[in-house]
Amino acid sequence: MNKITKRQLIILTLGGFLSYLLFGIYDSMRGATLSSLLGDLQLNYASGGTIVMGQYAGYFAATLLVGILADRIGPKFTLVLAAFSLVFGVGGYSASSGLLPLIAFIFFIGIGLGSLELGGCNIITALYQEKKGRYLNILAAIAGCGAFVTPMIAGLFLDQGISWRVIYRIFLFIAVPVAIYFVLLKNPPDSRNAGITQKEAKTTPAVSVRFRRLATWTMNFSNFAYMAAEIGTASWLVDFYQNVKHFSVIESSTSLSLFYIGITLGRLGGSLFVDRLGHMRSVLFASVGAAFCIIAGVFGPDAFAILASITGFCYSIIFPTSTAIISEISEGHPGRTLGIFLAFGGLGGMFGPWIVGIASDLLGLELGMALNCIFCAAIFISVFIVKTNTSSQRTEAL
Repeated sequence: MNKITKRQLIILTLGGFLSYLLFGIYDSMRGATLSSLLGDLQLNYASGGTIVMGQYAGYFAATLLVGILADRIGPKFTLVLAAFSLVFGVGGYSASSGLLPLIAFIFFIGIGLGSLELGGCNIITALYQEKKGRYLNILAAIAGCGAFVTPMIAGLFLDQGISWRVIYRIFLFIAVPVAIYFVLLKNPPDSRNAGITQKEAKTTPAVSVRFRRLATWTMNFSNFAYMAAEIGTASWLVDFYQNVKHFSVIESSTSLSLFYIGITLGRLGGSLFVDRLGHMRSVLFASVGAAFCIIAGVFGPDAFAILASITGFCYSIIFPTSTAIISEISEGHPGRTLGIFLAFGGLGGMFGPWIVGIASDLLGLELGMALNCIFCAAIFISVFIVKTNTSSQRTEAL
């Protein structure tokens, strides 16, 4: 990427931070208000899972279609599309009472969230090509800041009898100014072609093209499993605490905030060690820790119930560090590569909560939540395969 001015760097970086802040706010709002929505509209868990699936259908569509074009259209179009889709979706969703309208409008929210994540990620990977693991973890921590504050605010409002509809509308006071900022944002001349530099290409391990493709698709599957686990946990955590552990509304909402606090602190802490420890090794340790916390929090004594929220700390570094991994093992077309990577995450976000919701109806919420351990195992196996093959390829190249 050609050199850009300091002013352009600040403007684009702020745009990336705002995109992830907005993403964190509205992505966590779904989990914080879902239980209230289901009770208000008298819907079951399967319907709730279908609503969540609608959001991630939009997320998938945005990351796949916009991601394919991202190298040509630049970050501004992606972020403007994100903001306006989000505002439109929130307006319609907060006014809907039937299942089909809820699914339709949350689909647009999903388009907004997917485009926000893609746009912010593309900006940071293009601007900060050295130590991607560090800066992607910091970026993701910005999303965590929005994500842990939102459930706390939502819980306070819900405890006072304020409707979930009003909560969605209140945060438009943040979304609308951010949308205006994105409209005024200007692409630097070379932002549409930002990608892997020649220097970076030379320092990338010498491995076969066939391996790169296989490893890229394996990491795509890993992101599918990760999003299924994180969203499958976050979407039903409040309901789990209220109906299984008998927490109050404020206690359960605070527990969801703790989940996102863990994600935020974990990513801030992870930014200090993931490059040193190794990206793949970091993800392997995190996936094992997440599975342990789920099992202990769900099936352990009441004193261990809080561990279900601590999974956020374990989940924290998996996504941004996996993003760094895929940017290292793939070649060329960074926008398209990240778009497909995020699209697989969107599929995981679609099916994870839906599967947990159906399993909860059939087997109970405890076993439904425990299914997230299977997703954690899939993350571990996928990254372990890539790590093992990477070591083999490097040995052969010597």
